[in-house]
Amino acid sequence: MNYYLFNAEDLAADDYFKEWVCSPTPDTDAFWKTFLHEYPERYYQLEEARQLVTGLREIQCQPGQDASVERIWQRIDQTLEPAQPILLTRQITWQRAWQMAALLLLILGAGWLGMNQLQNGKTPKPKLAQAGNDWVETLNEASQSMEIQLADGSLVKLQQGGRLRYRKELAGPLREVYLTGEAFFQVRKNPTKPFVVYANGLVTKVLGTSFRVNAPADASIVTVDVKTGRVSVYANQPSRVQDPESKGMVLTPNQKAVFHRDAVTLDKILVDSPSLLISRRELQQFVFEDAPIARIFGAIERAYGVDIIFDEEVMQHCTLTLSLDDENLFQKLDVICKVLDAQYKLIDAQIVIYSKGCPRVN
Repeated sequence: MNYYLFNAEDLAADDYFKEWVCSPTPDTDAFWKTFLHEYPERYYQLEEARQLVTGLREIQCQPGQDASVERIWQRIDQTLEPAQPILLTRQITWQRAWQMAALLLLILGAGWLGMNQLQNGKTPKPKLAQAGNDWVETLNEASQSMEIQLADGSLVKLQQGGRLRYRKELAGPLREVYLTGEAFFQVRKNPTKPFVVYANGLVTKVLGTSFRVNAPADASIVTVDVKTGRVSVYANQPSRVQDPESKGMVLTPNQKAVFHRDAVTLDKILVDSPSLLISRRELQQFVFEDAPIARIFGAIERAYGVDIIFDEEVMQHCTLTLSLDDENLFQKLDVICKVLDAQYKLIDAQIVIYSKGCPRVN
């Protein structure tokens, strides 16, 4: 059973998970502790599922619920099959029963929270809760980004709806944090203590840099894009035979990793809008008059930190007179290729130029 792909509702409906929550045994306890050790980023899904199972047990034990539940079942039956005059049978599978009950619990819980907020006249605020073993968990329920200063001086900008879990003092050989949602990290350099972000099956490991991680709770894709420095990204699949980091990739500025959770694959691409890695003053010097194309491509590589692949022998006679201080990267490439009757493609975060060459000018 691939529990890694289960969301909270799926777990709450699973018999093996319910057995662990309701009547734990040494075997089930060992299994789920091992699962959390291998996939720590699934912590939130397990906790939510555990609360669902516990809450459902409490609802079942409360008197006077049968009539209300029966009325809800009748409304569900009418909604699901309005065209059939015959009532739906109650002979349903346990899995469906748990799923529907979980949905009911979520609805009741949302209603209860809404009534409480109306009565108290308060709006949700960012939550900062102390967890066990010196762990802290922050949930940003505000309508704007939230800055979190970590103990080592690193700064995290947590976006709306994002959740971050970390040790209060970042103790241990690694500075470990667990992210659900989107956040931008500015990590304080410490070569002896790497900074590690776990996010929905993807691990991002750095010594000191700035980067963005986007890992929505139930999304099939996780992305990491780098602004400064270098980061290592790899799938969170512990193995006794091979270091999982060796199967990952290294990202540099303006590069982006796309992790497909279902297929457990990583792709490297350029970010949507590559930023300049040099000052505007330096860029203003990029004015070329009858300059060889190799020199122009070299200037672009230095300005954006990208690799441009082209056949130097084929394009040895190509020269250009132009200024490159105004356009963005892709506009610059469009202009160059239009003038030279060439084309370019983005492959593995590299720019590959296709050209038939230029006539030799005597």
